[in-house]
Amino acid sequence: MTTGIAYEVLLPEQLAARWRQLQRESGGPDFCEIDAYGDVIEMNPPAKPHQRIVRSLMAQIEEQLGGEALPGIGVVTSIGVRVPDVCWQPRPTDDDPAQPAPDICVEVRSPDNTRAELDAKIAAYLQAGCREAILVELTGRVRFFGAEGERAASAFGLRLQVPAGTYPR
Repeated sequence: MTTGIAYEVLLPEQLAARWRQLQRESGGPDFCEIDAYGDVIEMNPPAKPHQRIVRSLMAQIEEQLGGEALPGIGVVTSIGVRVPDVCWQPRPTDDDPAQPAPDICVEVRSPDNTRAELDAKIAAYLQAGCREAILVELTGRVRFFGAEGERAASAFGLRLQVPAGTYPR
């Protein structure tokens, strides 16, 4: 186990077990992630424009790549279990939380997301095995990232567009 100053960081298997426990509990938060210590990070439910973007991206990714694109799947990372807005895999699995990360993880930025939070998530998805992380900015700009850093275009050949009228907000 990695040691922090006062508390130990959970191992990936412990994070996964904690995530599954939260999913079974009734009365828990509807939208959450967990940090590297297993503590719950409550999140605000996504707004309708955000959800329209997520739905559109899922459809575009499946249309262009096949496979399965899903929202709200937990991913075990070095910073805890994080939940990308969209995860894509070439073949369906029932892993929740996913370990390793799905091939593609997408984050759709909301006004309450900080740049530091999104940088940490993108890096954590890639470190956890994601082959491409995608970030949709508040302007509607779609950015692609791989282990080498930001890419000029998708390594998967994706051409993604945000639905008209959803951004800017």
